Amino acid sequence: MKWTIGTIGTIGAVSFRVLLVSAGFALLIARSPTEQAIRLAGYAATAAFAALISFEIPRRNSRARRSKRAV
Repeated sequence: MKWTIGTIGTIGAVSFRVLLVSAGFALLIARSPTEQAIRLAGYAATAAFAALISFEIPRRNSRARRSKRAV
């Protein structure tokens, strides 16, 4: 039960940060010239994808290790 509350709290804090950064980024793009905004959005999408992958790989590895340990 404690880990459930901790997980929900962590996800909530991370979601708030992501929302805050997204709002700031949207403001930045809205004030940029068109070509620069497109380039900046491309860089941001690449960085977001890399962050997602770097988060997912260790999570999958630890899940695989746990399932091997249980056998």
